[in-house]
Amino acid sequence: MKHLKYISAILILAVSVMFTGCKDDYLDTLPTSDISDVTAYSSLENLQLILNGVYRKMVSQDGSSQGLGGEPGYIVSRETLGDDLTWQTNTWHKTTHQWSAHRSATNSVTQFPWRYYYRWIMHANLVLENIDQYETVNPALHHGLKGEALAIRAYAHFLLVQMYGARYQAGAANDQLGVPIKLTSSLDPLPRDPVAKVYEQINKDLDEAIPLLDGHKPADAQTHITQVAAYGLKARVALTQQDYPAAAAAAHSALDAAKKQDYKLMEGNELYNGFAKITENTKEAVWAARTKSDHTVYFYHFMAYMSWNDNTTAIRQGVKAISLDTYEKMSPTDLRRKWWDPEGTRDDLVGSSFSSYVPYPGQVRKFRAVSQSDHVSDYAYMRIAEFYLVEAEALARQGKDAEAQAVLTEFAITRDPEYAPSNTGDALIEEIMTHRRIELWGEGFRWFDLKRLNLPLDRKGSNFDVSFCAVMQVDAGDLRWQWAIPQEERDSNPHMVPND
Repeated sequence: MKHLKYISAILILAVSVMFTGCKDDYLDTLPTSDISDVTAYSSLENLQLILNGVYRKMVSQDGSSQGLGGEPGYIVSRETLGDDLTWQTNTWHKTTHQWSAHRSATNSVTQFPWRYYYRWIMHANLVLENIDQYETVNPALHHGLKGEALAIRAYAHFLLVQMYGARYQAGAANDQLGVPIKLTSSLDPLPRDPVAKVYEQINKDLDEAIPLLDGHKPADAQTHITQVAAYGLKARVALTQQDYPAAAAAAHSALDAAKKQDYKLMEGNELYNGFAKITENTKEAVWAARTKSDHTVYFYHFMAYMSWNDNTTAIRQGVKAISLDTYEKMSPTDLRRKWWDPEGTRDDLVGSSFSSYVPYPGQVRKFRAVSQSDHVSDYAYMRIAEFYLVEAEALARQGKDAEAQAVLTEFAITRDPEYAPSNTGDALIEEIMTHRRIELWGEGFRWFDLKRLNLPLDRKGSNFDVSFCAVMQVDAGDLRWQWAIPQEERDSNPHMVPND
């Protein structure tokens, strides 16, 4: 099979990383070159290994660009395109921050995510093509694994269409070009499908996945897509489509399911755990990645770019900072004000090893690496805080102010002990969006939010330096809101229509 080299690599990765100690015999008897499609699909357990490998690849070094270390690296890229994050020196992601790299068809910034997300899809399809033969062998495991594969395929298509496709507009035909929909493991080239059709398939996959995932409990549930996370993905998709009733319902279902499993919002000092061990220190992350101490990805790791204390050039010379205009939107009693240092003194970094760390106004304190040299941490793809914010926004945009206030208050009181609801109408929507910008800063949402709401980029004023950022404003609807289709895809796919 044409995919065999990919199956082999991902199976070996899954076995060696996620099942070290209990599957050594598998590695001893089946070297990479000998893994066959028959073996890969010979049991539910082996299909599970394929999915485990996909999860592991989400946070592993992939390619030759340090700043693009798996999904967390691509999240950093998207975040640098927004209006809430900046820094000051020529380090990784600078040309993305300047709105040029993502418009270059030959840049790794555009090539790697495209290749990467379609690889997720291919492996999900391999599982889906082979799993139903085992339904009666172990119905519970069959349903759970099938649900995970469907959700992975939906999530990958969702990321691709948001990045490389035109914006979805509620009430319109949405026949503008999106991305190719891949429903088989075939590597045959396909044309770009209309945006509406891509979203139709995304929703179809999630709607099938959610009931299949009911009661599914992987050994390490936080590192896999469970029903809670699938509801969360459904809420993200509906919000992007401006389907606010569906977004509110899905977010409410996600929150309800999460609470039944004892997930809860961080409070007090939990907010200052640095996110490096969020799955150990809190019960807020419903889907996350863990990097084992002996499997670090070194300078490809999220904390090598987004923490405040890791010993990397990107942090020493270009520590990330929040827009001070956004920072000042917080109330004086908001506990999250300590997630950043508006003065940029770095006085709390003591010792000679920190002497080369350059301060910057608004510099991050939200993310903290385990140590200067330990590039190992959790990464939260989804936290229950997001569910509150999606439900509140979706309710408010339907004019259901009282319901939105109730949801927002339950969330906000954990971030600001003196919080009291007061806004209605447009002011309430703006308040919710401010909480969203503060709470989810650095986690990959802001650029997507600007695009879904058809808002312009505006970095004027504040602590953005035009000599470094280069681009301070981009109109809503500008072609630059789409990432360029990679040149390698254009060269190999005769059906591919470029988007530049």
